[in-house]
Amino acid sequence: MDKQQEFLDLKKHATPFKAYNLMIIGALALVFLASWYGSEMSLVALYDGWGHMVKYLSGNPNIENSSFLPPSTNWTNIEKYLYSMLETVMMAVVALVISVILAFPMSLLGSRNIVELLFPGQSLINRFIKRTIYGITTLLANIFRSVNEIIWALIFVSAVGLGPMAGILALGIHTAGVLAKLLSEGIESIDPGPVNALNASGAGFIKILFYAIMPQTMPHFISMVLYRFESDVRAASVLGFVGAGGIGFYLFDAIRSFEHGDVTTILMIIVATVWVIDKISAYVRSKFI
Repeated sequence: MDKQQEFLDLKKHATPFKAYNLMIIGALALVFLASWYGSEMSLVALYDGWGHMVKYLSGNPNIENSSFLPPSTNWTNIEKYLYSMLETVMMAVVALVISVILAFPMSLLGSRNIVELLFPGQSLINRFIKRTIYGITTLLANIFRSVNEIIWALIFVSAVGLGPMAGILALGIHTAGVLAKLLSEGIESIDPGPVNALNASGAGFIKILFYAIMPQTMPHFISMVLYRFESDVRAASVLGFVGAGGIGFYLFDAIRSFEHGDVTTILMIIVATVWVIDKISAYVRSKFI
């Protein structure tokens, strides 16, 4: 009888059909519906315009290479696209290194537990220092990631001119903000036990960082860095639209010139590259995580 009552109590507490849960679901449904109509989303419009999209993809039969299929097989162009794709990957690699260099210290200073470790105590001065450091760091990370890579690219193109350097700086700044946020969340969720034990034994911050913090955050760190590398390759593929180097320059030129067969070829190269990077990332994750 007691077990049956325990089961009924557990069932009662576990049911999703509580008044509070139903209110949350209702509120989310209202937000979705308001967003759907506010953004003028329409399945009818998509259905009505489906034929226009098919016509666009099919191209004009009187214009050569205007159809997306078949892809262009001009080897001279393919060789050029492959080289520019390699340049795009190199941009992402350099940008990733820059972003990690910027994001790691920002993630530490943007974590409440680390700031508390650096400035222990609850005196007025200590609390002011902790709030100031945490506030400035999180604000900086928010600015970095809130501005889109293309906007950063436009800013850096005006500074360093056209070419890959502007794209590298744009990716590095934006990704630094994203990684700082992701890594700080991982640091704040670590087990405080090893940190407190080393701190109580008189260990300095560097020892605590390497022996208590890094071992716990390393799997999360590697996973997030690999994910952002994949994202940077995809983002770098369109930065050429604003003159920031990479295969995006040829993609934009092909779209603008209605050379849709070349567009398909470029997209196939991008998809294949991202697929290879994803497989390499999965292998690295399997070894370190």
